[in-house]
Amino acid sequence: GAPNVSTATAVREQHGHDESMHPCAPPDAVVWPQAVGQVQELAALCHRSRVPMVPFGTGTGLEGGVNAVQ
Repeated sequence: GAPNVSTATAVREQHGHDESMHPCAPPDAVVWPQAVGQVQELAALCHRSRVPMVPFGTGTGLEGGVNAVQ
């Protein structure tokens, strides 16, 4: 929950593109886990729910790899 999860449009758009020419494709939510266990739980939840998990680093990629196209 808050403050570790956001569905705000501005946050989603920030995490929905990188430095590539591809248009923004924002995720449904952005999550900031605080511990390894939370990452493990999040990955398991996404797997069970068949929800893609898109890792985001600095957003400097040139391939559009952070775009949440599904």
